[in-house]
Amino acid sequence: MNLKKPISSETIIFLTGFMGCGKTFLGKQIASKLNLSFYDLDSEIEKSTDLFIENIFQKFGEKYFRDLETEILLNWIKSGIIATGGGIVENENNCHFLKNQNTIWLNPSFDEIFKRISNSNRPLVQKLSKNELFELWQKRLPFYKECSNFDYSESSAERLIELIFH
Repeated sequence: MNLKKPISSETIIFLTGFMGCGKTFLGKQIASKLNLSFYDLDSEIEKSTDLFIENIFQKFGEKYFRDLETEILLNWIKSGIIATGGGIVENENNCHFLKNQNTIWLNPSFDEIFKRISNSNRPLVQKLSKNELFELWQKRLPFYKECSNFDYSESSAERLIELIFH
């Protein structure tokens, strides 16, 4: 991976990928090892609305959630490791923004992802069947590829950090 600038206290690295790909898990590990802050855009949305993501989806719908997500992403200024939402790449403005940042696509297999999310309370997991989730994953793959500078399919934070520095 070629970072836009060397790692410093001002570094911003976005993590993208499908739900359950490890953005939060790996993001926290990487941030800790690089002595950077970790942020999760979903948590930032919850803070700004004082509502859980599930409640936002129930009360206002996915479009409203996606609009909030875009607003927070496009105005992002805090340094650190930032986990984005799985659907953030479907918005052309978000994709263009991420493409011009240090953006890592966490890309494990769908089977691995499904193992991680199958018992979660994520709104889309509650709403969609395994086949529908697979179709959504396949639909988003080209967007993840287009919006990122680096594709990582392993699950080791140490290995990812090693690759970031080479």
